[in-house]
Amino acid sequence: SLLGLSDEAIAQKAKRDLDIMVPAFKSASVIDYAVVKLPEAVNWYFPGSLASCPTTESESFENAYFAGDVVRGLKHASWSQEKAYVSGLVAANAVLGRDKLKGVTPLLPDEPHVALGRDAVAAARRALSFGGDGPSLARPPW
Repeated sequence: SLLGLSDEAIAQKAKRDLDIMVPAFKSASVIDYAVVKLPEAVNWYFPGSLASCPTTESESFENAYFAGDVVRGLKHASWSQEKAYVSGLVAANAVLGRDKLKGVTPLLPDEPHVALGRDAVAAARRALSFGGDGPSLARPPW
């Protein structure tokens, strides 16, 4: 866990890891850094924020990969700690040149009562919106 490390130790580890991922960074020096530790923190997403999240493979650096619950495009319906774990496996597989989902257990279909509840809520939302997506905190009616 990074939470037990000092800010300086985290910055040094990040620099070492970057030097491995992007060899051109070996000649660079860290001149400033900030470490924010948020135990028990939660990401708060907002409508449209998914487009700003990174994919597993960096779009800017050939040898950089991302893992965490903010990674998009995993085709695995998991969130938070589970998504961070799955994205770590996907990133490791990308580094090793393996099938992206190697070692990832597909999610089982919802249990009947969960699927029925979701369908009922979706139907109620459609009815309340006269056929649209239904009411949403992301799209208040005012």
